[in-house]
Amino acid sequence: LTFDLDPTTLPTDILCHLAMEMFVSAGLPAGLAEDRVRRFILAVRASMLDNPYHNFYHVFDVMQTTLALSTVTGTMARLDAWERFGMLSAALCHDLEHPGVTSAFLSKAGDSTHGG
Repeated sequence: LTFDLDPTTLPTDILCHLAMEMFVSAGLPAGLAEDRVRRFILAVRASMLDNPYHNFYHVFDVMQTTLALSTVTGTMARLDAWERFGMLSAALCHDLEHPGVTSAFLSKAGDSTHGG
């Protein structure tokens, strides 16, 4: 648990392993197999678009920071296993398939998938 980790210095395979370790350390919900969580992490990585900021390094960093902050503030201790899993999953997925530009840009460009 650290606030000093720079995920851009590590290969994404290592980040996937560390993400799994975060889920496990938070306590997986009963009946949720580690292999299923591992496949979920790999699917998130595969679905992240290649752009300069909203990429897998960013979502991993948000997940790790979420875990660190929720641990030091005592939030993790007040959540049940599914709530902890949901919080970490939301952090990991928060920019899933983010195109790397704002919604306003997409709207002005006529991108119908984002309200344009």
